[in-house]
Amino acid sequence: MNVLGDTSLKKLVLFTQLSLFALVSFGRASEVPKLIVLISIDQMRADHLERYGKEYAAGFKRLTTEGVWYSNADLGYANTSTAPGHATMATGVYPWKSGIVGNNFIDRKANRRVYSVEDSTAMPVEGEGGKRSPNNLLTTAVGDWLKAASTRSRVISISYKDRPAVLMGGKKADYAFWYDRTNGHMVTSSYYMNTLPEWVKGFNADNWVESNLPAMWTKLRADSVYERYGPDAMEGESLWDGSTSFPHAFTPAKKFGEAFDSPYGNAMLLDFAREALRSEELGKRGVTDMLCVSLSSTDNLGSMFGPNSHEMIDNLIRLDLAIGTFLTELASAYGRDNLLVLLVGDHGVMPLPEYVTTVEHKFARRFDNKKEVQQKLRQLDSLLRIELKAPETVVKEGFINYPLMKEAGIDPRVIERRVRDVLVSVNGVADVYFCTELLDPKTPERPFLEAYRHSLYPGRVPDFFIRDCENCLNTEAKTGTSHGSPYSYDARVPIVFWGSHHAAKKVDRQVHTVDIAPTLAKILNIQAPLGLDGVVLEEFETK
Repeated sequence: MNVLGDTSLKKLVLFTQLSLFALVSFGRASEVPKLIVLISIDQMRADHLERYGKEYAAGFKRLTTEGVWYSNADLGYANTSTAPGHATMATGVYPWKSGIVGNNFIDRKANRRVYSVEDSTAMPVEGEGGKRSPNNLLTTAVGDWLKAASTRSRVISISYKDRPAVLMGGKKADYAFWYDRTNGHMVTSSYYMNTLPEWVKGFNADNWVESNLPAMWTKLRADSVYERYGPDAMEGESLWDGSTSFPHAFTPAKKFGEAFDSPYGNAMLLDFAREALRSEELGKRGVTDMLCVSLSSTDNLGSMFGPNSHEMIDNLIRLDLAIGTFLTELASAYGRDNLLVLLVGDHGVMPLPEYVTTVEHKFARRFDNKKEVQQKLRQLDSLLRIELKAPETVVKEGFINYPLMKEAGIDPRVIERRVRDVLVSVNGVADVYFCTELLDPKTPERPFLEAYRHSLYPGRVPDFFIRDCENCLNTEAKTGTSHGSPYSYDARVPIVFWGSHHAAKKVDRQVHTVDIAPTLAKILNIQAPLGLDGVVLEEFETK
């Protein structure tokens, strides 16, 4: 059911292909850093830097007081999840051009669900990893532009999750590594290499989790520091060994996974990044190199306990110290003149509904998509099949049988109105956006319309998007929280540039993560594709 139309699809594919080859220079920078370090913190809300600011004494404090800090950065698209977050910051285009519309997408031609970085042709390396590559990414990334300008430049991308590692690195990253929860190893796929570098073999053999994970996760500071922000035990938090409160003991049989449900996972990734810098001599070979690191523990534990939990506060306090040490080491090894560090979040997160109602005294609720939303659609489909005497499904999940409408001579807008009416009757649904209206420039403006347009790539999305009400969590789970909405708690993230070639400044105007890649191209004096959605941030336009 191709509601989007062959013409629209061909035009967008043609645009994507042309943008890979039509290049434009952003001008000449007076001094180009020898090392770019892109640090993405998975599920880092913009307000994390301000709400807990008084607790920071190292990395976050140094970045925000010495760097260019964009405190009002927004993702600019609706599906605020991990894969689009990293693809957007790396490519300078929204999902409607990169094709990475979510962690998973619908392949309309193959009629199946596809994981954003799946690749059946990418084999394991030395028996581990595999099945992952950037082949589903339809545009190039800033690392690719760097390597096109300097063939000796190296790009290495690291994460706990495979999708950030793959998508941040772009099409031609030298290495991309991600974590295996079953054995504590960093792994890759044959898309990048056939044999692991010796330093990676050594790191895996040293077994970081066995050597560094304590018996339990305890608070780093006194209880009073955390209690000023709220209670430790909060309804809606996930259980860890039967409790939602500190301390959290690590289970020996689960420690490889639990390490990344705690701050220790981020510490491991930073140690792996250190080994990559040292062993690959990044930034010390006479050319500019790029290291991308996605710190994913924040996402794991934030989804379990919420952004206002004592667990999140302790994680951020520890991460502040860890990044502070990392920055000091980088400045000592490279000098500020040769270094640019970029801190960014890939998305935010909704507070626990229980926190919103009990602490903020606002409306919030959990609602079950299967029981409430999909049940309504099934009821509507049964009714429509009777009315239309249809031999097949009319409406199912996110899809509408448009060919059936055409054959029956029915205006599809009539069915769309009925779908919308049914869905917005659910206590938890605010609006419905049909692809037909998103593709129509004459559609009247309404909240978040443009954000949903930026999330639409033909052939990879359903026929309509559902926007939940603010502070309404669409989940079957009784605990934990998530993200994926266009609301500020999901869409606002921090962006900070830290180096020596710009004055410290806090910028309050709205910018977008899609601006990161073109700004990096400007700083590095390299060429980037035409037709980017992002722009060079004005603080760097004269560099």
